[in-house]
Amino acid sequence: MYTAILVPTDGSKAARRAAEHAVALAAEHGATVHALYAVDMGAVDFVAVPSDIGESGGRMRAKGEKFVGEVAELAESAGVDCLTVVKKGSPEDVIARYVAEGSIDLVVMGKRGRGDPDKPLFGSTTKRVIGRVDVPVQTL
Repeated sequence: MYTAILVPTDGSKAARRAAEHAVALAAEHGATVHALYAVDMGAVDFVAVPSDIGESGGRMRAKGEKFVGEVAELAESAGVDCLTVVKKGSPEDVIARYVAEGSIDLVVMGKRGRGDPDKPLFGSTTKRVIGRVDVPVQTL
């Protein structure tokens, strides 16, 4: 039923639960997991001098590589193929573009991420993704 499952991650507990679920689904269906992190430069504190912006972006990219690497480790432990991707942009834009450009069958993501842990049901990124993609979105 599924061949490609996208797991956006921000390293939060909810993203970890989503990744575990996505890997289990991928194992069941023989699908590939796509672990995606968005380097959101809008989240960088631009009070820093301009020369520090590149350094901040590099640190954020490294953090993203760590988070998608954690998803890849889960997949490897389950014998599931996993592609890791780190792209620059707002999370909802990066996720929507990735879905539109690829052959993603399903998005599995946390209800709330690091940026909005106290939201009542869905975080703002999750809500915007649900409204923008044309594939099913499972939230955990």
